[in-house]
Amino acid sequence: MWRTSTYAVVSTVFVMAIVGCSRGPDAGSLRAEVQGKLDQRFKPGLFALVGLKRQGSAPLPGAETGAKRLAVYFNATLKLTQGYDFGNWEGLSAGTLAQVLGATEKGIIGVKPAESRPGDVIKVYGSSTYEWVSDRWQGVEAATVGVAKTAAPGNAAPPSRSRQLIDKLAALVDIPPPGPGSEAEEVVSDELDRALRAITARLARRKQVYVFASGPEAGEYHPIVESVVARVRRLDKKIKVRNLTTEGSVQNARLILANEVDYALIQSNVAAMAVAGEGPFAAGGPVISLRALGSLFPEPVHIVVSAESGIRGVADLKGKRVAIGARDSGTRADALAVLSGHGLDAKDLVVSDEGLEAAAAGLRAGRLDAFFATVGAPTAELQRLATRHPIRVLSLDANAIGRLVTQHPGLVRLLLPANTYPGQKEDVTTVAATALLVTHADVPEREAELVLRLVFENPDYVSAGSAQGAKIAKRSGLRGITIPVHPAASRYFGSAMLGGHPWR
Repeated sequence: MWRTSTYAVVSTVFVMAIVGCSRGPDAGSLRAEVQGKLDQRFKPGLFALVGLKRQGSAPLPGAETGAKRLAVYFNATLKLTQGYDFGNWEGLSAGTLAQVLGATEKGIIGVKPAESRPGDVIKVYGSSTYEWVSDRWQGVEAATVGVAKTAAPGNAAPPSRSRQLIDKLAALVDIPPPGPGSEAEEVVSDELDRALRAITARLARRKQVYVFASGPEAGEYHPIVESVVARVRRLDKKIKVRNLTTEGSVQNARLILANEVDYALIQSNVAAMAVAGEGPFAAGGPVISLRALGSLFPEPVHIVVSAESGIRGVADLKGKRVAIGARDSGTRADALAVLSGHGLDAKDLVVSDEGLEAAAAGLRAGRLDAFFATVGAPTAELQRLATRHPIRVLSLDANAIGRLVTQHPGLVRLLLPANTYPGQKEDVTTVAATALLVTHADVPEREAELVLRLVFENPDYVSAGSAQGAKIAKRSGLRGITIPVHPAASRYFGSAMLGGHPWR
């Protein structure tokens, strides 16, 4: 009898151990870890974890060492013990909070664009990643996987002449093995991508669709414009509005010049170059019709290297393999300016024109030594990279910063506080552009004012998927603007708002 009871007890304990091993740490350990992460990355005691409900767990692909990994999901309720301004351009943002708690921006509810007060509550749908080490679950830094976006429906069949042109294009690449060759493939795909975007914009204009040019889907401009577009559609389903994906700021300015879009997001320094007809706009001439509607958030210049790299400053980039950004992107314009400010030229580097996502992969694979990215901080792509491959963000030389902000209108000095990214132990000093909402000089004032209300009075960009949205506030709407301002913006930021619906 004793042996049977002992066997039953041992079996029960064994089963419970297996279950515990598969489920990860208990609720108490999870709670302590979540509070510890908040105290480590933010000011200790800023957040009080007043509620935590474990929602389950799921196995993850094993670590490179072969150790088992597990994701534990939870709902957390945080209460601020003191005031905190998530809209501070030089403070830790909602994007850092999302990364710390293993959430996407859409999983954070309650972040305010104005300063939060003591007692304000933020709810988070988060997760923690654990690794089985020495017979116990140990928390590890890991990337958060966002929700995939549903592809847009296809277009109708083209006219016969279009069909003939498409057939000719297909003939360029539809070649039996070994195919057209990598160089030909790259040229054709690049030109087709540009043509498709231009065609989409022109067709939308002919159908009386209001077009907002944003940027790459992986960037910060895209979710902000997507949120505004969604609000317009909720306001009046009869209004036709479109978020046009582009390569970035330089292309957006050219689309404004070509009168192919109505509104766009553009880096402030790129806008200044466009109005002056300088830099990438020297050949095509100034974009004299460009008008600013408002400044949204800062976009600091990131120069990213591996944490173990011997590259400590911009001067050390000489001779290195560096991605300076895609053609027609604001990143590329900024990279060239920063290099020049430090006495370097693109010819001094082994340059590639990869965008952020490809450059991050290149650094991790050892194919690149560094890359530039002008993007709101923190950006999810760099957060993910930092959890998989330790990185360091370079500070710019103080004298170079002085030259850059003097010689390049639209650039401002900016500090990235420690803990902006996983593993970042020190503040980083750099320069930043500001993301500007722009339009044409002849856009009706009442229409432009409605757009301003839609952009600056959105209560929760964060839950819509934009970490930078928390920094969009009327109080900073004219910050960093160096180009002519649309009359609607002067009135909006200077006086009370007007009612009405100009698009009806």
